[in-house]
Amino acid sequence: MPEKAPDILIQPGEYRVSDGGDVLAAELSHSLAVCLHDDTRGVAGVLHFHYAQTHEGRGIDLTDAILSSHLLLLDLFCKQMRALGARKTSWRVRLVGHIPGEMGMEDPAASVMDLLKVYFDDTRLPVECKELRRKHDILLRLDSHTGRIVVTDAPRAEA
Repeated sequence: MPEKAPDILIQPGEYRVSDGGDVLAAELSHSLAVCLHDDTRGVAGVLHFHYAQTHEGRGIDLTDAILSSHLLLLDLFCKQMRALGARKTSWRVRLVGHIPGEMGMEDPAASVMDLLKVYFDDTRLPVECKELRRKHDILLRLDSHTGRIVVTDAPRAEA
């Protein structure tokens, strides 16, 4: 029996697309994942980026430069999905964000979520948004074949 391939871990500021049944994973910490799946073409992808930086426990305002870089990365991600045959009108779009317990993190997350909802407004299915308020990081895993998403506590580093 063949061994199961390891998850493909996507770091903040990166994306991956797959048409081969890979499991795409992102450890969310002050960040969100854009999960796309086109079941008509068997293509899926995950884009992972920070919605806020922190400085001494406080959120830093999203600037035009940060939002512009997010939009550029989002555009490249979507082009890669289309290069594998995915059609935007068939995409199932799910946004999953990690909101830590610190004060002031809700507004940056909401701003980026709103921006993404508008960007994907022309997809066939409504954009699904899930904001998870947790003190600890979470691990998101997307099965690129089925489009199934599983969110669990992220593994903690050994002390």
